[in-house]
Amino acid sequence: MLLRENSEGLYPGREGDLADLVRLMPNLSDRTGRTVQQFGTEGRFAVKVVTPRGAERIGRFACDLARKRQARGKPGKVTLVTKSNVLPKTDGLYDEIVGRIVREAGLAFEHFHVDDAARRLVRFPKQMDVVLCMNLYGDILSDLGAETAGGLGLAPSGNFGDGWAYFESVHGSAPDIAGKGIANPTATILSAALMLEHMGMGPEAQRLEAAVGRVYRDGKVLTPDQGGSARTRDMAQAVLAAYR
Repeated sequence: MLLRENSEGLYPGREGDLADLVRLMPNLSDRTGRTVQQFGTEGRFAVKVVTPRGAERIGRFACDLARKRQARGKPGKVTLVTKSNVLPKTDGLYDEIVGRIVREAGLAFEHFHVDDAARRLVRFPKQMDVVLCMNLYGDILSDLGAETAGGLGLAPSGNFGDGWAYFESVHGSAPDIAGKGIANPTATILSAALMLEHMGMGPEAQRLEAAVGRVYRDGKVLTPDQGGSARTRDMAQAVLAAYR
């Protein structure tokens, strides 16, 4: 399960003209000592926002999720993904806060820099359980993780706020194949399972996940992206028949 903090970081875009940054903060320097004004005034800049509240909020959510997965026989380990070796103030704040929260919760914790995490998702995907990413890193690694598992057509997602949530396929509406009847319904079905889990219908969610698993193990009714020739409706009907 890959978690992405979705309100801070570099998203949504907070950008501007470099000339304005030079005017307001001419002596802002990077780790090499180079100041903003040394770049001149031609160009643009982006602001990365990280707050203790945001880090703590997603950290506690990760712990809750890890505990729920642990109760279902999963490892219950939290893997934090940042780039704090290059960004010690922003990403380093995540390291500090999330690491403390996970350890206080008594859960297994590990941390990888985003480039190393990408390698590990490809090479050792089964060694991770709950992967907590800062915003931009999660946007990129979620697609990588989906492809590692078999493609975007398999990846569900849930978006959680304070008192609300909605669920959708990671691939979105897939307008390039809309109306053709060849879209893989797996991601949408598994998104419904996430919704059922969120609504307190855990047994029903697990039955739906198990039905999808049976269809894949059987291998007879799969859509073209998974090497089969089934239509979207055919595969959905096969999952329905396997739901028991």
